[in-house]
Amino acid sequence: MGGKRRCSVVGCHGNVGLHVFPQDLEIRRQWLRAIGLSENYELPLSAGVCHLHFTRDSYSNLAEVEMGFAKQRRLERGAVPTLALPRPPSAKPPALLPKPTREIGCQTDPVLNKHAFVQAILKPSRRSKAVQARTPNRSVSCDTDTLMVLPLPGTPTATSTPNKRRRCEVSGVSDPSFHLDGSASSVTSTQASDEVPPHKVKKYIVHEDKLMELFQTCPVCSRHCVVEKTTIGSLLRVKQHCSHCEFTNDWSSQPIVNGIPSGNLQLCAAVLFSGSSFCQISKFLKAFNVQGVSEQCFHKHQARLLIPTVNWQWKLEQDQMIAEAVESGSVTLGGDMRADTPGHCAKFGSYTMMNLKTNKVIDIQLVQSNEVGNSVRMEKEGFERSLSLLKNQGVKIEAIVTDRHTGVQKYLREQEKDITHYFDPWHMGKGIGKKIDALGKTKGLQAVTSWRKSLVNHLYWSASTSTSGEEAVAKWSSVANHIQNVHSHDNPLFPHCLHQPLVGEEARQWLKPSTAPCEKLCAMLLSPRFLKDVAKMSPEYHTSSLESFHSLILRFAPKNVVFSFPGMLCRLKLAALHYNENAARPHAATSSGQLRYSIEYPKYKHGDFTVRALKTDPTSCYIDKLMGLLFESVVEDATTYQRFTEQIPIPEKLCARFVRPDKKDAVSRHRSRFFKSV
Repeated sequence: MGGKRRCSVVGCHGNVGLHVFPQDLEIRRQWLRAIGLSENYELPLSAGVCHLHFTRDSYSNLAEVEMGFAKQRRLERGAVPTLALPRPPSAKPPALLPKPTREIGCQTDPVLNKHAFVQAILKPSRRSKAVQARTPNRSVSCDTDTLMVLPLPGTPTATSTPNKRRRCEVSGVSDPSFHLDGSASSVTSTQASDEVPPHKVKKYIVHEDKLMELFQTCPVCSRHCVVEKTTIGSLLRVKQHCSHCEFTNDWSSQPIVNGIPSGNLQLCAAVLFSGSSFCQISKFLKAFNVQGVSEQCFHKHQARLLIPTVNWQWKLEQDQMIAEAVESGSVTLGGDMRADTPGHCAKFGSYTMMNLKTNKVIDIQLVQSNEVGNSVRMEKEGFERSLSLLKNQGVKIEAIVTDRHTGVQKYLREQEKDITHYFDPWHMGKGIGKKIDALGKTKGLQAVTSWRKSLVNHLYWSASTSTSGEEAVAKWSSVANHIQNVHSHDNPLFPHCLHQPLVGEEARQWLKPSTAPCEKLCAMLLSPRFLKDVAKMSPEYHTSSLESFHSLILRFAPKNVVFSFPGMLCRLKLAALHYNENAARPHAATSSGQLRYSIEYPKYKHGDFTVRALKTDPTSCYIDKLMGLLFESVVEDATTYQRFTEQIPIPEKLCARFVRPDKKDAVSRHRSRFFKSV
């Protein structure tokens, strides 16, 4: 690459980083056509094309060159110049500058002047007159009186005045990481329709020193630049200024969406939509030394944009599930309540109504204890609200499976007589098992504990194999004779046991008649109230799916974390979106097609194991839907979504201490004196 060699592109006089024309005839013809020459044009020996006309993807060792491990760029095989090339006269220029106020000498090549193509300039869009006077050969004119702006690949566009756009500020926000202030309004968020949305663009972890190296040198005169950096949450804004050639650049690490840095908003959305804790994510970012947002910024984005997004998306999917339930004719629902804290001092009670035929959560009602007086009444209130909502939407309810809550029983017995009410066998088996364990701890009654597992299994079998409540009661009552080694019964619905005679090792430790263990256990198993509930056990549907959903809620709303009413309701809806998406996961299998199972030792088994079928990995496509709704609709105009969220009734804050009305003034005076003294 001698001193007299220069670029063969019309209007370009670069002589650094020249690439000779390839020997391959087909690729050589593509080069000639790209720079505006005929395929049979005779090139001089010094002909070549400089690196300014190739994209970054055209080089195979660009990273090594930028890091200093290589000096010369190496082109990929088949690379063709595509940047800053001459255009046909009929083509329309991408951008035009005003005519120059003074004449600029023409520097076109006399050999190539016969081609009537517009010459491209390879300089910044604006420079001072002093710099133009010092370096007149850096500007290139063309055959017409206009200049075409073509920014260099990988180089920021040189501008003296930043572009401005109209943006909507979020009122009443003082946190600098929430949105940009007036000084940062120059960062533009304009994007073409074919670009990737901000929430779908890949992000990388870049070290600050490595990133700032890109702004230390002026891309025009290659001299040292003055660099100012500003951080707004996870947003990095760099102002670059060269005192020699007056080059300026205002660069932002992320686009701005309606006055809000998209990275800050997406970080807050990712924390909430995934059910994570901001405190834990903040600790992680701090340990990793990665810029994040403040807690104040997170809660403001959550209240104004994120919670309305979740409420709207849940309403869309809930309406779809209700429409499917109406079309199906009749449904069987399962309902149960979950308290936010153990015991009888719960603040929130979330009642979940699930369509047991589709195994999807169809409604969630959150009740605060001060709405109904105490935490005991929350379950009935949540059940009434959910049932009323579904009936008003036109859902025909055939049956409901719940636990044995007395308030729910009375409401269905008196208010909804046309709905069949079933009891869940799991809850009944859990209750009878606990009673057997308590009875076995009594002195002289330890023999009853050996029958616990068999009795619970027999309860399940009685419900699932019976066609009526009377038959279920007959089968369950037979167990009182079975534990005494008597296998014939007086009830015609179930006259004898179905098993074969038990001999040898199959024989059990039978309870002797008229002994204390036998009498106590039979009295408990055959109590009138329990037999009445056995007749109402569900023969087909259970609420085990509801229990699985309640376990899932712990990942989105742990019981050791305090949430506000809107925050708790939002996380419950997120858990429902996650559950409904993964409710019908198929059974996992090996590469050879064999189904996979796992052996687990749950706590309630007391050391015993259970075999469970492994499902395929869960998905989280609902997060993509929420992100799309947030960035495409909510952040642009959140008024409609905020109004929808405001329609959700929020109860008054729950006080830790009840104060009588006649004592409020005295308490207020006492508190004011206390805080003044502090």
